[in-house]
Amino acid sequence: MLLCTAAFGQTAKAPAFGKIILDNETVKVTSLESEPGKDMCGMGKHRHPAHLTVLLTEATVTITDVNGKVVSVKSPAGTTFWSEEETHMVINSGKNVVKAQIIEYKKKP
Repeated sequence: MLLCTAAFGQTAKAPAFGKIILDNETVKVTSLESEPGKDMCGMGKHRHPAHLTVLLTEATVTITDVNGKVVSVKSPAGTTFWSEEETHMVINSGKNVVKAQIIEYKKKP
């Protein structure tokens, strides 16, 4: 994917968490990788704009929402889901590294 960003003249900037693999006027794609027991998609409690998530590996995560509600979820590789803007904390509570991509669609001016 980095080859694609170079080919189209885009840069892969370092975000606060994960690795941005594509960022243009239409979309931002961030690649995430989390070791067992570590944060999944941001450090501690954090916010995301509305986004699409694609799990590249099986994932077992523990999610704490803004109100403190805790939910554990196990999903197979290939699971794809939409999330509205949210604030949460997500921990890889499984035994394996979890890989995912977050796709944020940008609004046209």
